[in-house]
Amino acid sequence: MAVYTNLNEDQLKAFLKLYDIGKLISFSGITEGIENSNFYLRTSNGEFILTIFEKRVDINDLPFFIKIMNHLNNKGFYCPKPICDRNNNFLQELKGKPTIIVNFLEGKSKQNITIGDCYQVGSSMGLMHSYSNDFEFKRKNSLSIEGWQTLIKNCNKTLPKSVLDKLQPNLMEDIHNSYDFFLKFWPHDLPKGFIHGDLFPDNVFFINDNITGVIDFYFSCNDILTYDLAIAVNAWCFDKKNNFQEEKFQSLLSGYNSKSKLSKDEKYFLPLLCQAAALRFLLTRLFDWVNTPIEANVIPKNPEEYIIKHKYFKKIVNTINYTKNLS
Repeated sequence: MAVYTNLNEDQLKAFLKLYDIGKLISFSGITEGIENSNFYLRTSNGEFILTIFEKRVDINDLPFFIKIMNHLNNKGFYCPKPICDRNNNFLQELKGKPTIIVNFLEGKSKQNITIGDCYQVGSSMGLMHSYSNDFEFKRKNSLSIEGWQTLIKNCNKTLPKSVLDKLQPNLMEDIHNSYDFFLKFWPHDLPKGFIHGDLFPDNVFFINDNITGVIDFYFSCNDILTYDLAIAVNAWCFDKKNNFQEEKFQSLLSGYNSKSKLSKDEKYFLPLLCQAAALRFLLTRLFDWVNTPIEANVIPKNPEEYIIKHKYFKKIVNTINYTKNLS
């Protein structure tokens, strides 16, 4: 979540006339995250979140995001529910950009992650994967391995050598080597389906240590299910000094297995997918570190965290013999 497009009260009041959700009482921009412009709305009928889609989002992908949230809501899953306007349309336009409104979910994201939190996150992801196994719509993951070559080229083109060297000497060479490794050993035959693709702590809400909401489905797509789990391992299983926490990792896996059992092959490739997930977030953070517009009301996230995590998983992957899986 972020704010790239600024709004005033008159613009919002005019926009809300398209909906039957009451009159605007107050609003505020939400600056966490890096992708879209988000606003908290309080109206005479309740609380809502307005999202204006920016940057990497393709307008053709928006029906997928809306449909998966509706699908999961219909199954009883705690995710945002898209709000339709007076003409039963979920998608609108504000300041020339695609826009939706969803209901507001109670709870707050956690700063201090516990082992129990990790179990609940794993369980919630397993539940999402289970509830969506009959979801018929598809969206390609533009930020999976097929899209990394473009990201690498963009980083090579736009990042000054001084910035790269300060982060890590020979960083792009290390990235290229990992990318080549993944091309060679990518587990294309693992089970695929809907994935959230961005299940970080700021996208999960808790009340009294119970999950009350999973938000931000705007990276969701179809990909290897275990890749979703690998993203969560990166996001939830390290401490604030980026040290891996084995107990949190085991708790996350136990939670996932309580709802969706991992196969032997999925467990085998999980370290490789964890390294791949670290590379994916390293690449996007590297690019945004230099290329985020100064006028955007958002703080780009430091890529150093994912340099450390990438190194950690690379050491583990180097101890595993993946060559036997080559056809």
